Amino acid sequence: MKKTIFLSAAAVALLSLAACSGNKTASDKTVTEEASKNVTYTGILPAADSDGVRYALNLDYTSDNEGSYKLDQTYLIADSTAAGGYKDKDSFKTEGNFAVESKDAKKYIKLTEAAKTDTTANVMYFLVDTDSTMTMVNADLEVSVNPDMNYTLKLEK
Repeated sequence: MKKTIFLSAAAVALLSLAACSGNKTASDKTVTEEASKNVTYTGILPAADSDGVRYALNLDYTSDNEGSYKLDQTYLIADSTAAGGYKDKDSFKTEGNFAVESKDAKKYIKLTEAAKTDTTANVMYFLVDTDSTMTMVNADLEVSVNPDMNYTLKLEK
């Protein structure tokens, strides 16, 4: 008798567990689960005091319109003997939060560096050109007027 009650209780427990751990449907996902993604954009942008700056911008979305970022900037010196034609000069890392904003039917990424004591947080803007490219713009959200300078970062795959 005890064996039958035990087996019945075990069967009910297994069925309950199976029902609770079923596959989630698309409607069961939260906004955060759907938007949670991590993407990296890279490129070499012009610089006044070196031969270019290699950018590696990692965006870690926590929702559709915001998240945290990490930016690695490596100043380069042209060197024909080095791989890729450049040698690293100096590197800087920044991190903070980002927000996706819209203006005039265009989408922008606003990077706000994590606050440091006694300084104002730095802010950078990127115009989202396509799903795989974005271009650095100034504080007025304007693209560089110099067509010879490429300020575009590309999505790493």
